[in-house]
Amino acid sequence: MRNRIIGLAILALLAGTFVFLACAGCGKEKVTDENGDLPEICTVYQVIDFTAKAANKWEEKNWVFQARDGDLDGVTEGKAKVWEAYYFSPRPEEDNQMLVIYNRGNVWPNTPGSVKGGEDGREAYRKEEPPAIRVDSPEAVYVANKNGGSEYLKEHPEAKVHLHLRCKADYTAAGDEMPAPGYKWIYDVYYREREMGSQELHVYVDGMSGDYISKEIEE
Repeated sequence: MRNRIIGLAILALLAGTFVFLACAGCGKEKVTDENGDLPEICTVYQVIDFTAKAANKWEEKNWVFQARDGDLDGVTEGKAKVWEAYYFSPRPEEDNQMLVIYNRGNVWPNTPGSVKGGEDGREAYRKEEPPAIRVDSPEAVYVANKNGGSEYLKEHPEAKVHLHLRCKADYTAAGDEMPAPGYKWIYDVYYREREMGSQELHVYVDGMSGDYISKEIEE
């Protein structure tokens, strides 16, 4: 009888250990696609695709209006490990923006908030739903490098390349002047060093055609 009790106690202990190990990763679900794990590094096209599922769970009708890299190391040939994708939905009167962060193959939706510009901003986003972008980030960086970026990197070997994609409505809602009017999407490919006070080179590329638009130096 004593041996039976000891045996049952050991089995209970083993079962408890198994449950603990099985649940050790609970509460932090890794998002995967049809082919398995999401890649650690990706392009703008990919990050919009990977984060759209989270936006659709939030609001069925939505569209992305801005994407930018959040990687301290910047983008490498148009790819980054960390991205921020911003979605707008015309359905809610408030909290009609959702930020979805992509970090090394993990998708993290944030709590919805309000878009910039108040009611005027909301109307700008509602009226100007952007078309799907036609140019991916590697092509945008390639064009930017050809139009001043490569020269800047030679002169500033410690500089990093970053990328910010915005639709026309985002410029309108924020009250920002577009680098050139009439564009639906604009890539701002910018080059900067981490030191405070260093110059930044901004090269603007059309997100629909891949054409070079303009460039400027910011102090």
